[in-house]
Amino acid sequence: MTSSVSNSSKKAIEEIRELSKAMAEAMKSSKPLTFMEVCGTHTMAIHRNGIPSLLPEKINLLSGPGCPVCVTPVSYLDHAMELAG
Repeated sequence: MTSSVSNSSKKAIEEIRELSKAMAEAMKSSKPLTFMEVCGTHTMAIHRNGIPSLLPEKINLLSGPGCPVCVTPVSYLDHAMELAG
């Protein structure tokens, strides 16, 4: 039976845990920090992989407005291409 988690994924998770521990130690006397996730695809990947549960309590993630490329109407991009022309 094979594991559903690859070795590279396990390594990445362990690296995130180690970084999280180091961040928690460094932040013991600091105020909480909030980081905005700008890209919806990144937000989904962050949550799908359980990264918020690995972060120190003083780090908050805030979902942003969306990736500028993803939320820009195609007509705007077409117009910009015409102007660049």
